[in-house]
Amino acid sequence: MLVLKLWNYIRGYVIIRVEGLTLEKFINMCTVRNIYLWDVKRIGNTTLEAKLGVRGFKDLRKIVKKLGCKVSIYQKHGCPFWVHRLKKRKMLLTGAFFCFLLLIFASTFIFSIEVTGNEDVKKAEIVAKLNALGLKPGTNRYFVNLRKLENQLLLDINRLAWVGIELKGVKAKIEVVEKMIPPDTINKNTPCNIVAKKSGVIEKIIARNGDAVVEKGDIVKKGDILISGIVQLEPTEENILVHSHGEVYAKTYYEATKNRDLTEIKKKKTGQKVIKRILNLGNIELSFNKSEIPYEFYIIEKRSKKPLQWRKIGLPVEFITEEYYEAKKIRVTISEADAKNYVHKEALNDILEEIPFEAEILNTQVDFVVKDGVLYGKVIIEVLEDIVEQRILQIGED
Repeated sequence: MLVLKLWNYIRGYVIIRVEGLTLEKFINMCTVRNIYLWDVKRIGNTTLEAKLGVRGFKDLRKIVKKLGCKVSIYQKHGCPFWVHRLKKRKMLLTGAFFCFLLLIFASTFIFSIEVTGNEDVKKAEIVAKLNALGLKPGTNRYFVNLRKLENQLLLDINRLAWVGIELKGVKAKIEVVEKMIPPDTINKNTPCNIVAKKSGVIEKIIARNGDAVVEKGDIVKKGDILISGIVQLEPTEENILVHSHGEVYAKTYYEATKNRDLTEIKKKKTGQKVIKRILNLGNIELSFNKSEIPYEFYIIEKRSKKPLQWRKIGLPVEFITEEYYEAKKIRVTISEADAKNYVHKEALNDILEEIPFEAEILNTQVDFVVKDGVLYGKVIIEVLEDIVEQRILQIGED
């Protein structure tokens, strides 16, 4: 068990070799005297090897003298032996202690700044503002007021709706959410038409101001006038210009096409592997394996460990183990059902990003076709949505 191995390592143990003609009797006498031996194995007719605790080794003297065996220590393991060695190297201990203090001190400083969530606002602009506010590489984390920085950044860059700053080790992670800028609205006193912002089949018209020029069932294209801002007065047949507004619901269509090969190349492990160990000290990377990977194709598996971490605070030290497994390429056939599920899902994800949140989905149509070993899928979704868009009425417009 892992716990037992750890306990033996803390107490210290030795690997001994016993030579003699009464090896079985030696093991029996150790058992009677409660001397625990483990990983016992015979390496010759008159020799065996076993692991034994440090205290148990001292109790072997009487048994050895009685049986006339020869016992020698082959290897020493555990904390007591490390401590004994270090006692003779006081300068090494002193250097390790000050190095440990230096690492702790270095971990209190910020070495890099990472910005996520920005699209229109440039990262350079955000970083420049943070630098001006005091958050920059080389700043001590304990002299930074994160909440104050967040609020001030929102005031300085009015295109941001939310800012979150988090310190992880020696890195400052800034996550931002940009404001959704609403479309420009036309003043109510300005005459305008209601036009179609996309093509569709008219389903319902609600003209709150202005004259509707389309009916249910009409097919309209993007830019066609739906509600006119030119209203004709019946008695005088005089035209007046109004600020038209209302809702016009139409059936619109969204489509996406995706494809998936029915065969693909995958990598399969052969059983051979090479291990690389890397030590990261802040932004410094030390590799203990300088040799190149001897495989043409391989699969990488990584494990990372950060020692001496408490909550989100710790030393900027990371141990990385990379295992490179030799691999060979094999061709795998994908079932048509799995390919259809993949294509359908990918196409839906693309379409749903385009459909307005308030739109109502009426119908979905999916078509698949296989050609030259590739499955092609086309998804069409019919929705009901408001397609109105205001456009300033130009003088002389019909």
